[in-house]
Amino acid sequence: MPKYSVYGEGTFSIHIGDYEAKNEAEACGKADFDQQANWYPSLCHQCSREIELSDIEETNAFIVDRD
Repeated sequence: MPKYSVYGEGTFSIHIGDYEAKNEAEACGKADFDQQANWYPSLCHQCSREIELSDIEETNAFIVDRD
C-alpha cells in the first residue's frame, strides 16, 4: 500500500504526518483522526514575531513511498 505525506494548507503549509492509504482522500481522512498529528504548529520566538499562522483550511496528500 502506498504511503502518503499529508500537508495542511492555509496561509502556510505544515507537514501533518505520513499515512499508508489507498489514495489521497483516505490519507487525509486518516490525518483528520490522528491525535498525534501536527495540528497545532508553533514557531520559534523570533519567527513568531515575523509570521502569523492561521487555522488549517484544507489538507492535501502526496505519495512519498510506493511499496
